[in-house]
Formats: sequence, C-alpha cells, structure tokens
Amino acid sequence: MIQDIYKSFSKWAGILGVFLLLLGAWGCNKFLDVVPNDTPTLDHAFSNRSVMEKFLRTCYSWLPDPTDPFFYPTYFTSRDEFDLRADSRAANSPGGMIARGLQNTNTPYQDYWSGRNGGTAMYQAIRDCNIFLENAHIPRDITEDERTRWISEVKFLKAYYHFFLLQLYGPIVLVKENIPVSAPPEQTRVYREPVDECVDYIAGLIDEAISGLPPVLPDPATEQGRISQVIALGVKAKLLAWAASPLFNGNPDYAGWTDNRQKQLVSTAYDSKKWERAATAIKAAIDAAESNGFRLYKFDKFSGGAQTFAMNDSMVQLMTIRKSITESLERNPGVIWATQEQFADGKSGGLGLAALGNMVKSLYPQMYAQDQAFLVNYCSASWHMAELFYSNNGVPIEDDKTFDYAHRYQPRRATASDNHTTYIPTGEITASMNFFREPRFYADLGFDRGYFEIASTTIDGGKTFGVYLRHRAGEVGTFSGYASYMPKKIIAFESSASKGVTGNAFSAYPYQFPLLRLADLYLLYSEALNEVKGAPDAEVYEWIDKVRANAGLNGVVQSWQTAALNPAAPANKNEMRKIIQRERLIELAFEGQRFWDIRRWKTASQYWSLPPTSWSLNTTDPNLFYVPFVYGPTRVVSYKDYLYPIKKSDLLANTNLVQTYGWQ
Repeated sequence: MIQDIYKSFSKWAGILGVFLLLLGAWGCNKFLDVVPNDTPTLDHAFSNRSVMEKFLRTCYSWLPDPTDPFFYPTYFTSRDEFDLRADSRAANSPGGMIARGLQNTNTPYQDYWSGRNGGTAMYQAIRDCNIFLENAHIPRDITEDERTRWISEVKFLKAYYHFFLLQLYGPIVLVKENIPVSAPPEQTRVYREPVDECVDYIAGLIDEAISGLPPVLPDPATEQGRISQVIALGVKAKLLAWAASPLFNGNPDYAGWTDNRQKQLVSTAYDSKKWERAATAIKAAIDAAESNGFRLYKFDKFSGGAQTFAMNDSMVQLMTIRKSITESLERNPGVIWATQEQFADGKSGGLGLAALGNMVKSLYPQMYAQDQAFLVNYCSASWHMAELFYSNNGVPIEDDKTFDYAHRYQPRRATASDNHTTYIPTGEITASMNFFREPRFYADLGFDRGYFEIASTTIDGGKTFGVYLRHRAGEVGTFSGYASYMPKKIIAFESSASKGVTGNAFSAYPYQFPLLRLADLYLLYSEALNEVKGAPDAEVYEWIDKVRANAGLNGVVQSWQTAALNPAAPANKNEMRKIIQRERLIELAFEGQRFWDIRRWKTASQYWSLPPTSWSLNTTDPNLFYVPFVYGPTRVVSYKDYLYPIKKSDLLANTNLVQTYGWQ
C-alpha cells in the first residue's frame, strides 16, 4: 500500500526488515560489501560507530544495479541499442515486456516507485536515508569530521534516489522527512510535486552534501563506490540538464497534467534560464574533475594490459575507445563514478537474475570452435546502431559526400590496399557499410567478417589478430537465424578463451562499470552552451571537439567543411543540436546512457519505433546475405512512454496521487 512507502516502520520492522532484505547481497571485501547485522532497535543501530557504519552501508545498498539488463531500465526496454532478438528469457523479462509494448498500470514493469516487478523500492531507500540523518548525531565514538562525511554521503544518496525516480516518473513525491507512525491518515496522502520543485529540492540536497564530502576518495582501494565532491557535482550537472531538456522544459504534451490542487506538474512554458543554470553546474563539475586529475583516457600500449607492445596506431586508437570503459580504475582517469563491484563471468553485486556480466558472457563463449568463429548467444547490438556511427571523415554516412550511402548494403571484398587490414581480414567479403567508418565503429561493434580483438586471439603482441566473426547461415555466429552486430565495446580486451574448446571456457576480465565519465560532461557542456547562445561558436565546438579528438576525429567544423553535403551545419543552432545529440549517442553507446538521453530529448519516436532488423536469413551467399530483413513488429511509441506509470492500487490507496499523464 502506498501509505507504507511514506510512513516509518515501527522500530523493529524499520530496522530488522530492511536488514533482512540485504542478507546475501554483498561480498566481503570493499566498503559496501559488509552486511548489516540484524538489529532490533534504532537505539542499537546508532549506539556506536560500528553499527552506524553498517546502517550507512544499508543506505548505499539501495543503489540500482546498472549492470542488470533484465531489470535496469536502460537495456532491453527498447530495441534500438541492445536487441534481445528471439531469446524468450530476455523478451519475458521486465525490460523485454516494456520493449514489446506491454507496460501497464495494473502491474507495472520495473516498478521503482513501490519496488515491484523488477524495480528497486526507491522510497524505501529514501526512508532509510532519513532514518540515518535523523539519528546520525547519536554515536559518540566517532570524530566529527567522519560524522560530517557520512551525513553528506547519505544526503547525496537521498538526492540521487529522488533523481532516479524523477528520471523515470517526472513529478514525484518529495520525502523530506519520514512521516511518523502516529500520523493521521490525511498526512500520509502525499502529492506528486511539480518537476521544477523536485529539481530545486534535489539540487539543494546535493549542495548541502558537497561541502562535507572529500574532493575525491582518499583511499580508492578500500572506498570504491563511495561519494566524492566531484561525483556529486557531476550528478547535479546531469540533474539540471534534465530540468532544461525538452521533456521537462516547455513540454506541451503535459498541458493537462494537474492534481486536485490544480497544480501544473510539468511546466509548459520554455525557460532558457534552465539551460544557463545547467551550463553553470556542468562547468563547475568539469572544473572540479580536471583540478582533481581527471582527464580523457588515452591507452598506453607500454603500460598495463596483456601483449600490447606491437599494436599499430589504429589498434591503439581502438584500445583508447574500448578501454575507456573497461580499464581498471587506477589507470583510468576518465571515469568519475563507477560501480562499486567488479563484474565478469556472470557475477555481479546486484540481485538480478542475469547481470550485465552474464550478458557479456553470452556474447562469446565459443571463441575458436567451428572454424574459428564466434557464437553470439541471446543478445546483440541493434542492427540500427551500425548506421549511427560516422564515416572515417567524422560526419554521418548519409551526409558524407564521398561515402556511397545508396549502395551501403552491397558486398565488398577487403583488399590490402584499402587500409582496412586492422579491421577486416584481407580477401573477406562484408557489407560496404562496414568499410570507411570512424574508429568508434570498429571499437564498439563486432560484425560479420570483422576482427574481434581480445588477448587470446593474438600471438604477436597485438600486431595481428586471428579470429574474426562469421554470421551467415549455418555459421556459429548466428542465433535463431538472426545475424546482427555485437557490442564489442563492453567486452574487455584482456578477456580470453581457450582454443579448441566448444563450451563456455573463457576468462572474462573484471572491471567496474562506469556511471559517469568526463566525456559525458564535456558533451553535456557543449549541449548546454549551444542552447544558451544565439548561435554556435568556438566555445560550443571546443568541448565536443575534445571528445572527437580523443576518438581519432577532426573537429566538427573542419569535418563538416571537408566532407559533408551540408558543410554549414555546425553554424546553425538547430543542426548543431542534432550533431551534439548524435555525438552523445555514439560516444556513450552501450554505457546505459542512451535510454536517458532519448527520453529527455523527446526523440523516442525516432529511435524506439525502428523495426527489429538483421541481415537476411538462410544463405551463405554474400550477395543475398547483406539485405536488411525485418523480423519483428515495430513498436508504437507515444508521449506516455517517456515516463513510467504508477500501479493503480497505489493510486487507490492515496487519492491525492495522480497517474502519470497518458496512462489509465
């Protein structure tokens, strides 16, 4: 019942119940791995530093698991980035049900409002944060500096849990403090507050937290997963970018969304000052990050990693892109915030049935079996992702005057003279669209007849690789007849497999999955500046060009003037907006960011309605294979799909709550 979300539990249930939920959720090494003991009273929970620290970990433990494709929102809820293809397990997961257009109000999938059907109970998380903040003054065997830091961490977590709900539901209930158990019923009938009020409250909480946080973690080896000033500033920047974006800034779709107080829950009036506020916050986050040593990751083939000393410049560039995600944090200054736990080989700290580590495992169990081919199991990259990436001239393939876009599906044989020997074996035939693409295409995607570089597929220190993908009919790279692309980016180069083994014999390299990278903030700042200024200028280009340079591309203006059919596009505010958005979709591909960006931009109808597609079936002939084949229905997308619904029974329990607009 909805009242139970907002009331404090009794002392016994409020503590013991929460702790029991967490039993078995963590390991035993790092900061968040310690399981709180069963503790029957609040007095005991805050009787000394040790048990207070366990309650602090409880507050952290509610963080949603971003490596779980079945339950976390950013993977299978659409089929435009990751495609669940014909796998029934993925299709019947909460994410897959949403992708199939089966989201509903009777039993909503990924219900983060009340914690049902694949969603984490975010309001229970907020309640625990409030319990901590209300009682953090009690222990005496703790230094005031440490108490201040812990309080600041929990204030941030409370803000983050509100922000997570805001991204999914828009106007939310603000639980500034827990409602007493003795409160009369009318006090429990809370309201969803207007988005602008929610944003101000969350930003204020983060501001309160920042002064008590360390700039960066003093001891990353033991404190990984805890919050720093740089992380808090980065999340505030993302929050204010959400507030300024089209979904919440002057959205006419929500003109009729009011509650019984007649409050308008999403403003229909555009306010340019929201972008100014966002730009200021993003720059503050960038300045804090850079002053504390964060910078875009560059791969050094002479330090760390396995057998990388012979890589050519093209391969080093691919490693810069791939390892900006999978590199260990002590060698990766580009990751500001990452998951606390490493994941690989199907293991993760989350409670989901299949974590991203398991998805990675399913992508490449048979490295050498059946004539050195790969088995792609239940998941792939969407076929449409292949068209997203730029040409090697750094512009969209449909806008490149030298790229034969009209004939991009025709077969082409790789030759030693076309400079693709790093990516495609000489003599092999693949689609023309797999030639002459930017480095991120080859770093991020595996494709038919393209190399898939991991440590065990080279015998000469990375100079050459011996295994390439084979996805045609009857070859081991197909699954249920659907041949597509693979998300190579999230598979660490250091992973390996044993030659001659036909089972799941491989060693996956564990890494912390990034939640916020410096490149994200650079692109976000370019986006905000473009909205603030009357026309794009050098400052707008500066930040997107930093990211492009790190990916091996020239700047926006130079690239468009050299190769684009519309060379003046970067000088136009609307066209530059599209360029920045596409740059974000490319740079942050497969990192769990696309879902959020598409929603805040209100571009879901452009992407989520793309039909499930593969190359043609039942043929080994390249001339017949490289023909797009639509193998599933197109999803119908409407304005209601931008936000999640609330379960009907929650609305019946609290008549002051209104349903998310468009849902019945």
